[in-house]
Amino acid sequence: MPTKVTYGNWNTVEVLEEIDNFLLFTMEEPWEIIKPKLSKLPLETILNRSMDINNLEKLYQRFKSYLNESMTIVGLGGGTSCDCAKYFAWKSYKEEDLKVRLILIPSIISVDAFLCSSIAVRYDNKVNYIGESSPEKILIDYELIKKAPKYLNRAGVSDTISITSALGDWKLAYQENNEKFDKIVFNKAKTIAKDLMKVRDDIRDVTEKGIKALVEGFYREVTLCDNWGNARPEEGSEHFLAYCIESITHNHYIHGQIIGMNILISLYLQKDFAEFSIEDIRQFFNDINLDISRQALKISSEILRKALKEIQGYVKKEELMYSIYNSPNFNLDNKKIEEVIQFLEKL
Repeated sequence: MPTKVTYGNWNTVEVLEEIDNFLLFTMEEPWEIIKPKLSKLPLETILNRSMDINNLEKLYQRFKSYLNESMTIVGLGGGTSCDCAKYFAWKSYKEEDLKVRLILIPSIISVDAFLCSSIAVRYDNKVNYIGESSPEKILIDYELIKKAPKYLNRAGVSDTISITSALGDWKLAYQENNEKFDKIVFNKAKTIAKDLMKVRDDIRDVTEKGIKALVEGFYREVTLCDNWGNARPEEGSEHFLAYCIESITHNHYIHGQIIGMNILISLYLQKDFAEFSIEDIRQFFNDINLDISRQALKISSEILRKALKEIQGYVKKEELMYSIYNSPNFNLDNKKIEEVIQFLEKL
C-alpha cells in the first residue's frame, strides 16, 4: 500500500527546515520557488532530467559517498525527480545495506510516480520497472503545485482516467484469453474514474479540491492495483500504444496528453467491449481544457500510422498484457488505420 500523503500550504519548507543532512533531487523550476524560502540548503542539489539507467548509475557512483544512516534523500519535482530519489534509496540499500530516509514532494501532479514503490527507469529508450522504494513521507504542497503550469497538472488525470479504456481490455482478456477477472475490483476501478469526472471543474482550475482529487485518484488506483497484484485495472492498450510511439520516435511526450489521445483510440477500437463512451471521455478532456490532439503532441500522422502498423507485433514482442491489440478477431489493416487517423482528426 502506498504511503499516505500529507497536505498543506508550504509544508515543503516546514519539513526541509527540520532536516539536518539531505541530498536533493529536483529540477530548476520547483527549486527556484523553494530555495529562497529555506534558511539551510541541501548538501548537494542534483538536477537530473534523465532516467536512463546508465545515467542513474553514473550519478550514484558520483554521490554515493554522501550516503549514511543519518542522510535523508529528498525528491522534489515531477516524476523524474521522485523516481531518481527512489532509485538512490533503493540502490543504497541494495548495495550498501543502508536504510536512508526518503521524502517525496511532487511539485506537479502529472504522473503517479510519487505513490508507486516501483522505480521507472529506461533501458535503450524503453521504460522498465526495477526495485522498490517506499518513502517515509509524501508531501502535497498546494502552494507549490499551483505554481506549475496548469495544463501539466490537468494532464495528470490521464494516469487514472486510463481506467476507462483499460477496463475494456480487461473484459476482452477475460473473454478471449481466460484471464483472471474480479467484478468487485473492476467496479472499484470504474468508480475511481467516475469520481474524478465529477470534479472536472476543479481539475480544470487546479484548485485545492482539484489537486486533492487528482492525488486521491492516484492513491486509490495505485492501492487497487497493488492489492490486485498488477496494473490490469488501470493500464492497457492506451499505455501500450504510447510505449510503441516512444520506441519509434525516442521522444518523451507529456504523459497525460499522449495517454489521453490513446484512450480515445482504444475506446474507438474496443467497440462493444468499451466500458465508457467515447463521447463522455472526449467531453471530459474538453471540459478540463486538456488538449490531447495529435497536433498538440507534435506527432505526425505518418508516425501514428507507423505505430498503428507495428503495435500488434510490438505488444507480443514486449510480452505486454492482453489487450485489443492481441485479439485474433481484430484486424488492424491499412483501412482500419486510416479510419483511426480520420477519427482523431475529427475530435
